[in-house]
Amino acid sequence: MLQDLDQVAARVGQVVQLSRRLMAERESMSTRLSLAEKARDSFRDQFQAREDEFKSIIQRLDNHEQEVGEIRAKAQHDNVQLKSELEIAQREIALLQADLAKAQSELAAFREAALKARDRVEHVLANLPGSVAEGAK
Repeated sequence: MLQDLDQVAARVGQVVQLSRRLMAERESMSTRLSLAEKARDSFRDQFQAREDEFKSIIQRLDNHEQEVGEIRAKAQHDNVQLKSELEIAQREIALLQADLAKAQSELAAFREAALKARDRVEHVLANLPGSVAEGAK
């Protein structure tokens, strides 16, 4: 019976050692779990910060794209308006050039007519009685 008690005592010792080892493992796992949860929370916070930053960047990008679209539309509108004004100015220049050419042609004709008229007047004056040309004869 003493032997049975020794076996039971040995067995109880083993159970106690196993219990202590299991408690140590449990404590170790609890610590590791706590560290893993802290890391998870840190990663979650980092993820949320990145997500918020990403959303902010997307919002700014959308705003910039909208501004670029508005600027592009205004530039296209201004370009169409400037082309229209250019066409009008080019037509006016063409009309003014045609008017200038006509005026220059008329001026040349008037000059020629004036020269002819002066020549006739000089000829008439020269043929008048008592003219300087006749007095010289």
